[in-house]
Amino acid sequence: MYSAEILLVDEEPEILALGATALRRAGYAVQSAICGDVAFILVEQGLLFDLLITDIVMPGLLDGFGLARKARELIPNLPIVYSTGFAKAATRGKDSAPIGRFLFKPWRQYDLLQAVEQAMTPLH
Repeated sequence: MYSAEILLVDEEPEILALGATALRRAGYAVQSAICGDVAFILVEQGLLFDLLITDIVMPGLLDGFGLARKARELIPNLPIVYSTGFAKAATRGKDSAPIGRFLFKPWRQYDLLQAVEQAMTPLH
């Protein structure tokens, strides 16, 4: 059975752990990264992902929008879920970022799984 590969990115270790656990219990394979820079290294090394879930506001050179832009250069049809606790972050910089769904913090595990399902369901 195929298990979708998800790249989960957030600078908060608790959120990474909670998200990774919920996703694995739902049957997904998960790779976690503590920032956009580390996440992009994984993509750049040729790891293929079926979905990117990324926080928007993160330390380092790549915020979530920057990570999404660079990841889409290497994985063109990569679905994206942007996660943020800052409503204003969802609008700042998004014009030049790939289209994605938004998941607002604090989210519940149900919200995360629903966002994943919606993001991975092709639009007809």
